[in-house]
Amino acid sequence: MTALLIGNNRAAEMAGGPDGTPDQRRRAARGAQRLLWWARDGDVLLLPEAPDTAYADHVTGLTGTRRSTLTVVTAELPPTGAFPDATVAAVRTALAGRTVDRVVPVYADTGVAGLAHRLGAEKALPGWAFHAQGGSALVNSKAAFRAVAAGIGTPVAAGTVAGDAETAGRAAAGLLAAGHCAVLKQVFHSGGLGNEILTTDPSVRPLGAPRAVVLAGPEAARAHVGGHWDRLSSGGRHPVVVERYHPGSTTVYAEFEVGDDGVVLSGHGEMLMDPVVVGESVPAALPPAVLDRLTTGGRRLCAAYRALGYRGTLSADAVLTPSGELLFTEANGRLTGSSHLHTAIGGRLVGGPLRSRRVLLETGAWPVPSFAAATDALERAGLAFDPASRTGVVLVVDLVPVDGTVIPCVVAPDRAAARAVRASLPAFPTART
Repeated sequence: MTALLIGNNRAAEMAGGPDGTPDQRRRAARGAQRLLWWARDGDVLLLPEAPDTAYADHVTGLTGTRRSTLTVVTAELPPTGAFPDATVAAVRTALAGRTVDRVVPVYADTGVAGLAHRLGAEKALPGWAFHAQGGSALVNSKAAFRAVAAGIGTPVAAGTVAGDAETAGRAAAGLLAAGHCAVLKQVFHSGGLGNEILTTDPSVRPLGAPRAVVLAGPEAARAHVGGHWDRLSSGGRHPVVVERYHPGSTTVYAEFEVGDDGVVLSGHGEMLMDPVVVGESVPAALPPAVLDRLTTGGRRLCAAYRALGYRGTLSADAVLTPSGELLFTEANGRLTGSSHLHTAIGGRLVGGPLRSRRVLLETGAWPVPSFAAATDALERAGLAFDPASRTGVVLVVDLVPVDGTVIPCVVAPDRAAARAVRASLPAFPTART
């Protein structure tokens, strides 16, 4: 059984467009290496950048995958469109005549579907026909999400999908006139990076958006939208979502696997914002009734997208407002920043009956001089993940070449213990900050 794992997490619908700074592209390339957590013996990984030895040894040492059996193909993966012939040829060479049984991309766009077709592996990519017609863009569109949610009665924040600056400005002005805040959302982006909050209250803290713009009133909101329409609409290519923003809300999600046989819950959690996503706490600490609303509502969204033909991972995101409303905000049809927590760490490293008795906390970066120094420090401090107790620190991503940090995930019996371990990570005076 051979899987082809594709680290295309700079797909246009994920990154807000085909461009990006060199730092953003390098950071995304290192983040794509998380696919190692999914790898099993004999798999082929197509990545923008090969993982360093220390990181690969850390991951495969915990998962039990024999690193010597893995093949890594490195190539610059296109943000949109077909994969170059040279990349397809390199993958064929790596497969050495083997059949691809599973295609596991970060994002199943038309480029991935085209690669599967050229390899004769359409059946290895669930939902291939849907993805080949650009279906993933539909599932990840925040505008399409509002239409689907409205159609099946899923609660969403008051708002609209605006196809022009005048409509968007009028909607934003109306929210401010009613004494509310407004959030403007680019249709395609991730992690809250495509959002912007408009408010008349300077004390409003942006959560789920990089900034809050303080305006004099409704007419100023209308003018702001008009002046920034080109950026908000990605050069006029897409509409803009305008919604009521609820200050002080908690951002939560439920993630599912959507397959031919039905919809299966993978897990749920809270996204930690400062001001955009900086980490996660798994599982979500919600009252049972609220958690039921989250998972039930998420499952209904999955069923709607499944009926269209979508197959793969789907995260239903929502906010719990201070007044107790649970409002769904978007759907993400891809491997998300949460998927490794549920599938790899929760499923592979913890697993079994202990999974329901463990908390996973992944928040913030840990400055270190090198990945090897980080693993050595964890061992010396007795903090490294222990397969016997199923607790300890796992280093999820290696960003040392980018900014001198790694991303740790703490596995602990409860939230207090997880926070204590995270706070006790050794400090390196020579680490870059």
